[in-house]
Amino acid sequence: MSPSPPSLELNPSARISIHDYEQPPSFLVEAPIKGASFSSVRVCADNLPGAHAFLCSTLIDGRHDVQVGEQEASELCRIGLFAPFDALPQAVTYQFPLRGPAQGGPLRSRPCADEPDGRTTQALSALRLPAEWTENGLRFEPHHHGSIWSPVRVSSAEEPGARSEHGHFEAEAPKTALDSEATRAHFEREGFALLDDLLPAEHVEELGRYFQALAAQGFLSCSEDRGTRRYIAHNDPVANFWHGQLNERVSQLAGRRTKPSYSFVSVYLAGGDLFWHTDRPPCEYTITLLLDYAPLDAEGRSPWALKLTGRDGTIHSLHQGIGEALIFKGRELRHGRDTLPDGHRSTSLLFHFVDEDYDGVME
Repeated sequence: MSPSPPSLELNPSARISIHDYEQPPSFLVEAPIKGASFSSVRVCADNLPGAHAFLCSTLIDGRHDVQVGEQEASELCRIGLFAPFDALPQAVTYQFPLRGPAQGGPLRSRPCADEPDGRTTQALSALRLPAEWTENGLRFEPHHHGSIWSPVRVSSAEEPGARSEHGHFEAEAPKTALDSEATRAHFEREGFALLDDLLPAEHVEELGRYFQALAAQGFLSCSEDRGTRRYIAHNDPVANFWHGQLNERVSQLAGRRTKPSYSFVSVYLAGGDLFWHTDRPPCEYTITLLLDYAPLDAEGRSPWALKLTGRDGTIHSLHQGIGEALIFKGRELRHGRDTLPDGHRSTSLLFHFVDEDYDGVME
């Protein structure tokens, strides 16, 4: 799109859809706005006349001599289509842990679905890799009794594929217990339980950095629904990579077969809270994983408690450490949080599940 408004640059992450079945045509502009949030705006002649005139001239009429005035420039910046060079959103990439020749356990390449390697191969071939992840150089190592496949990069000092070809290990039997008997009994009795070692610590740290960076660059939407001030991501591809891999653990805890419904990232802002509520149907079981919090208390835990009303009416205040997870029956147990104090930040990743025979809404 040319020419750009004076002193402004086209946002390379912006997307424009033309609704030319209307007269005059309208435009849907979707763009991250650095320091703000992801913007999705329908541009019409009556709501953004300057931006609409510019888009009609450049995209419909094909003109290259459009003069951009102050109003047009202001509106084009407001919708995120253009920005000063130093305010352009920067792409955020997920950083994988690096493995060298003498590090870690055996690594596996991601095999094809028809390779005869039983349950291990089927699990690897079913991984939902985000489109922005390139498999070139990616290897996978087992985590938590082999129930999770964790992606890592192989250092250039190691010949690609060497360890994946020669490092073999036994796949866990389908009946392997992924949580202790005490944890399973507590969940059955109380409707909630703490989960140890949900995801590898290296990835928990990276997930916290990754989603905070997405929020800072404007790639997450801002939500202030009913007092809850946060940046959010619904079914983010990186979150969904882990989501399906947790289903076996949830099924064992629930005592019945389950399936993933949707994932949800919340980067909470100071001054926000989480109103007391019970969840919607697609949230029969929820795992909430704390990715980041600052400042932590003297014991290294979040002082901003998730509060649950137990089955006996007792209110439980649960203070997670980074990387600690809680599973609870969100449709049954009322839960909420107080106001997040000034100067504090908190990032959580939620994985929602339903019973396998559930046939309702999944989002």
